[in-house]
Amino acid sequence: MCPKCRKEVESASTGGSKALRVLKAGAFGFGAAIAGVAVYCGVGLTGYNMGLLLILVGWMVGTAVFKGSEGRGGLVYQVLAVLLTYLALGAARVPEVKARSKAESESRPRRVSSRVFDRAHDSPIHQFFSPDMGDAMSREEVLVIEILNTSTLVVRGPAYEATQRPVSGLLYGFALYVAWRRNRRAVLSVVGPFQWAGVSPAPGS
Repeated sequence: MCPKCRKEVESASTGGSKALRVLKAGAFGFGAAIAGVAVYCGVGLTGYNMGLLLILVGWMVGTAVFKGSEGRGGLVYQVLAVLLTYLALGAARVPEVKARSKAESESRPRRVSSRVFDRAHDSPIHQFFSPDMGDAMSREEVLVIEILNTSTLVVRGPAYEATQRPVSGLLYGFALYVAWRRNRRAVLSVVGPFQWAGVSPAPGS
């Protein structure tokens, strides 16, 4: 490799804005996370529960982050990929967890003593827990509570489910490992420049 070519290769691998690359990697990874969640939930609508798709989510996010880093890799991108993968795994399981919780709740009747504001009589009353209790809250309050509950499931879901279901924990761990490994720092080995050695003429006989 000639000196000029070596300089160009080294500049391409070390130059540019690191902050811009991190933002780019984050944007690519976030997009891949959304796509991965969509794929997992789409397959779930068919009635199949394919845990191996969680590993695919990790690969998609890790690959997208690596591409956004322009092939650099490194600790920052590894942490970013793992974080986005974790959130994607949590979001992917939200519909399933909610459906399972709803089924378990409906399978056993329960009585909850709740102080609910009775707008008609302007007094607190005790009543059976039912979907009608939502009428005591405004639509905005219900939306805020739903957002908070969903956010909690996304953040705490994978860790909690890993402790309750070892197989799911293994799948989560492997998906995070794939995302981490996919963003290993790229090691560039440049050899040269070399100089052409002069060819000595053959000695006369």
